[in-house]
Amino acid sequence: MAQTHEWMFYEVMWRSWAGRARIPYPVPWWAQQAFRRWSDAFDAGTYDSKEAAFASNALYRYWSMVGVKDHRQESLVGQAGEIEPVYDKYCLSFFLFDPRTGTLRLPQLPEGGGVEQRMEAPHLPVVLTTFRTPEGVEFVQRTFTTTVGPRQRDVTVARVTVGSPTGEAREGLLCAALMPAGPSGFQRHDRDGHTITDRRLTWLRHLPDERRVETNSGWGPVFDTAPDLYGVYGNPDGSADPDAYLAHSPFHDLVMGGKPNGALAAEDQVAGLCSAVFGWHFRLARSDVFEVGVRLPVDRWSGPADLAELRAEPVERLESANRDFWTAKLLGQGVQPRLPRAVGHLPGLFRQARSQLLILSDRGEIHPGPTVYDSFWIRDASVEATACSLAGDTALAGHQLGTHHPLRFNQGRGRIGPCAEYGFYGGPHEKDAHEWDSNGQALWAIGRFDRTSGPGAGFGAKLYVPYVRDAARWIRDNRDGVGLLHPGWSAEHLGESGKRHFWDDLWALAGLYEAARLAERVGAAETAELWAAYDDMARATGDAIRWVIGEQRSHGAWETYIPTGPDDVGRLDSTMIGAAAYFHPLRLHMGSKLGDEVDRAARWTLDTMYARFVTGGYRHEAAWNAYGPYLTLQLAHAYLLAGDPGRADALLGWAVGAASPVVAGRPAALGAWNEQQAFPVASDFAEVPGRPWYMGDMPHGWAAAEYLLLLRDILFFEADEDHDPHVYIAPGVRPHWVPGGERVAVDAAPTLFGEPFGYRLTHDPAQRTVTVDITRAPERVRFVYPCRFGTVRSASADGRQLAVTGDDVRVPAGTVQFTVAYG
Repeated sequence: MAQTHEWMFYEVMWRSWAGRARIPYPVPWWAQQAFRRWSDAFDAGTYDSKEAAFASNALYRYWSMVGVKDHRQESLVGQAGEIEPVYDKYCLSFFLFDPRTGTLRLPQLPEGGGVEQRMEAPHLPVVLTTFRTPEGVEFVQRTFTTTVGPRQRDVTVARVTVGSPTGEAREGLLCAALMPAGPSGFQRHDRDGHTITDRRLTWLRHLPDERRVETNSGWGPVFDTAPDLYGVYGNPDGSADPDAYLAHSPFHDLVMGGKPNGALAAEDQVAGLCSAVFGWHFRLARSDVFEVGVRLPVDRWSGPADLAELRAEPVERLESANRDFWTAKLLGQGVQPRLPRAVGHLPGLFRQARSQLLILSDRGEIHPGPTVYDSFWIRDASVEATACSLAGDTALAGHQLGTHHPLRFNQGRGRIGPCAEYGFYGGPHEKDAHEWDSNGQALWAIGRFDRTSGPGAGFGAKLYVPYVRDAARWIRDNRDGVGLLHPGWSAEHLGESGKRHFWDDLWALAGLYEAARLAERVGAAETAELWAAYDDMARATGDAIRWVIGEQRSHGAWETYIPTGPDDVGRLDSTMIGAAAYFHPLRLHMGSKLGDEVDRAARWTLDTMYARFVTGGYRHEAAWNAYGPYLTLQLAHAYLLAGDPGRADALLGWAVGAASPVVAGRPAALGAWNEQQAFPVASDFAEVPGRPWYMGDMPHGWAAAEYLLLLRDILFFEADEDHDPHVYIAPGVRPHWVPGGERVAVDAAPTLFGEPFGYRLTHDPAQRTVTVDITRAPERVRFVYPCRFGTVRSASADGRQLAVTGDDVRVPAGTVQFTVAYG
């Protein structure tokens, strides 16, 4: 049964949406999408009522995000510019009102006017929302988060300017609405008792003398300019009638009486739907611009001294400092990929993904999302830290892997299900769900970062005992009778928690490999012991995969594929995406670590997935009933490493589009990925499933990391780091990316060889040649250039002819420039 506030919120939203022609009401974008194709079917396994599912915004989790690098709290920005500080109990939005005509123009509603939204620049987490009314008035809202004061506490800033695009004289009210529900929803209340997003607003007070608002027990918005009009609304009579909320609202009073009620305080103990409106008169002549600044204190603030500190810097200076920081960080530091104009958006998205991971880092602990995923997982953070290190954000990666990973290393002597506690990497998430993949992921990430840092840093040596050696021993000692990891729920998209998953075993194998190599590099006495553990894990995993393939063949399966695990013989569904990890990120195909038969089966599994589950992006109907953006990027990366850049490019193209979906002409997000992409949003509501689907957070840190890793490896990737080190140059750069006279370049990018690498590639279509200048390279590392423009006719390096043995041109170490002619 729905709780009272859930039912009330649902009814208020629905009644206001259905009757919006009479009294407009700011119904959020996500609620509009739910009403657009409403279904009484909901995820009854998670929620106990349709109202609870609706109030949690279970289906349309799309928004933009602003925040500060390495700080805890982010703010979300909705499709109409609504600002939701994640852990505060309110949402702030702006609209326009004409007191002379009683016309209310809300950017949330299509009839309110036209809304445009964009990021100010790919490297700047500043959201620009432009709203134009049919009467010829517009406002531009600039939303960003920065720090202020000697303690560098966070504040989200909204700068709103009102103008007349035609230059005609205009007047009216710029209004700010303070509401409980925001882009993320109203309250997440599920069967497990989680109330992560409880945004009920039960008490609200305006303090005119201080030009600020109190919300529940915290601070709300602080106004740079005192509003000319205001009104605060609640439920003073304790009414249980939803219509009472619509009749006693600031929007009703504006339309019917021309002004809000002037009240200073209100409470609502029934549904937590307190609201308020603040208005500023503007009069414009010709090119006049009217501006209002509002500060949202999203850190810990209290008392008059803090209020003075919050107001000390003008908003212009705050915005300038924010711009200077992100420009220096994302344009002046780290990897700077350069691509031709045809794909010039890809480097921009690369920088935006970097900013998202930096914002999602909480004092060095990288989280996969700003709301329901605002906590720590070994799995996500291992991939995210690796992506940050290879993108040039090495300090963040080092802090994550060197500080926060060890804090999750268990040293107790108890049991976690069938496994020992000592030596296991994991906090509550990993322990409660038996996420046995985490040790392999931690070891893999630590080993890869040790390689990237170089021998002089001694990163791996500092962690070797106990965080590497004993974590590797944990994998060795905590397996089932055939040598595989136990059943668990390491990644919920892979299948049931009561089954074993090859995903866990593949990660364990990669982690043991990195642990043994690290032991070699530090000269540890346990090197042979760790190699023996690796060999046994490889034997068990390879045997299990070969057994499954044999069983499927004996049952008449004509397609070769590796299902999610040994308990899923014949399971031909999208959970097999876990097998993509064989290529990316684990690279077990390099050196055919599980044997040629498994290697071939893994390659054919990619083709089975592509044929059955790809329609643009990867359709994951078996678990999520939605597209998987980061799964699509993983599959693209697997194809890149498996030698099929065409399919990698096609999947990348879909993923880039999924970062900025458009619904009914309005952008739903601005260069970010959900964990899932809903079929209705992906198709502009041409496809609406007949059953509920799953939606995680946005931006999704793992998806951002996957994009960083993919674009970086499209430009170059390393191979055989331990025996015959070489670099593949431009392996994923497609011919249509590089028209004549344009250049592909990357400078001083971190590598797994511990030294930077850079090159410039120029294409001359008239001469049918490609010239590559190596600007920086590790010593004793050779190069491979897989020519994608045509059949290689000849090649030369520093003026010397090279032997041509196919379209993979092998270039010796130390080469400064090489040229390839193709036909």
